Amino acid sequence: MKNELQKITQEWMELERKTSKQRQVAETFYEEKLMSLVVAEFQKNNKNALKEKVDYLIISVGVAYEPLVLSIKYFQPRRILFLYTELTEDTLNKVVRHCSLEAAQYEKHRVHETDPIDIYREIKQAYLSWGKPEKLYIDFTGGTKAMSAAAAMAAAMIDVQMVYIGTEQYLADFRKPYPGSERLYYIDNPLTVFGDLEVERAMVLFDRANFSGARVKLGVLKETIPDPELRQQLNFIYLSALVYEYWDALDFPKAWDMIKKLNHELERDGRLHWTYVMMDYRTQFKKQEEILGHLNEVAEKIKEKQNFSVLQKRECMLPLMFTMYSNACLREQQEKYDMATLLLYRLLEMIEQRRLALYNLYVSKMSYLNIKFLAPDQLQNNQMEPAKKQEWIKEEVYQIKSKMFRNDVGKYLPDQVSLLEGFMILSALNDPIMAVQHGDPIEKLKRIRSMVFLRNNSIFAHGLGPVSRQDFLRFKLFVVELFREFCKIEKVNFDQHLQDITWLNPTKSVYYSKLGV
Repeated sequence: MKNELQKITQEWMELERKTSKQRQVAETFYEEKLMSLVVAEFQKNNKNALKEKVDYLIISVGVAYEPLVLSIKYFQPRRILFLYTELTEDTLNKVVRHCSLEAAQYEKHRVHETDPIDIYREIKQAYLSWGKPEKLYIDFTGGTKAMSAAAAMAAAMIDVQMVYIGTEQYLADFRKPYPGSERLYYIDNPLTVFGDLEVERAMVLFDRANFSGARVKLGVLKETIPDPELRQQLNFIYLSALVYEYWDALDFPKAWDMIKKLNHELERDGRLHWTYVMMDYRTQFKKQEEILGHLNEVAEKIKEKQNFSVLQKRECMLPLMFTMYSNACLREQQEKYDMATLLLYRLLEMIEQRRLALYNLYVSKMSYLNIKFLAPDQLQNNQMEPAKKQEWIKEEVYQIKSKMFRNDVGKYLPDQVSLLEGFMILSALNDPIMAVQHGDPIEKLKRIRSMVFLRNNSIFAHGLGPVSRQDFLRFKLFVVELFREFCKIEKVNFDQHLQDITWLNPTKSVYYSKLGV
């Protein structure tokens, strides 16, 4: 057959091509006499190159029909999508005819020859409508340069095999490859070479606490990068991004599930690969699993409408409070001062709510009849009748309000207390959080009141404008000062708790350099 191919090729090359009619005769000769021989030679030369059966094939159509015919007859896909332009519809029809394709075997979509978005859209639509098949190939041999580039980029994005039909013996005068010289070329996904750059981009997102963005990139990389050891290490980082994404969103049950999975994989692989990235974080991750376990308990209790029991349980409240604080610090780094102020205000409320809970008082449903006195100089009040207890606290709060406000405040105790009212009650109960070393405790209440005003000016509260950085720093200084006081009173190591809850950055791992990025 090769001798016949060479003989017919020689005849074809010797045909006159001076006029358009002669060129048409030569083209018809090629199509009728040479094409079937070229197909047979191509299949013989590339018989060992077929990796697998191809179910779906997407082809960009140019002016040359020959390479497309070779591709279709070689792969014999069940379904084909042709991407053609206004100028290449004739080529498409010729391909369909040569391959004897039935209407049910293919679909064709016209695209703009210079608009890559058209290509992306059609490839995505086909990929989804075909059910995201694994055995999908994209042949970008034909079409304009813009079409070929767009098809190749789309293939890389959805991680499917790219191919093209090429030659090392192109006959420029005849504008075709030397018949029989055509070869099939497989193009690897560029992630096999540029994966380290993509990993670096994912790490930049992680470093900026954009856990969602990092998770998306890592989700692709851990499935496509060929190095199995790198894939596994990327999976650790992927799981940690998921943990912190859920934690940041206060979805504690999902964060807890993810960190348990992460710790399981770190423990399993750490036996042999103790220098993998983040292996030096195993102790901290176990501590964070414990913290998230308590936060998961918070979520369960809230679901069961046991909010008050959360406030009474120190092991639940501390992780919740430090989560609020660390989230606020993160928003500060992102210069989202309104959101940071909102989180710090919530921390302020938690300080008040936790301290009141120790006196058997729940801010959302105050029951003054069952108040429990704790201050040494008030312990005798526990012997009072419930009604007397209520009268006593009512009078004490009234005296404090009278000093705080000039107008007549009236003697009443609300069923649901505001932040300021809660701290007034704590002041009446001589709670340590309201103690001052020098001066009048009322001044501390007035300071709390001014901080409430500052928060109320936020657009996230009652104001119409954003919180300035200067106002935020004033507010943060006050809240952190009070939070440290709270931790001291509750015998909590502030710095240690903050360190335990701080989110771990893979780029700071001592083994990060082993990723090679």
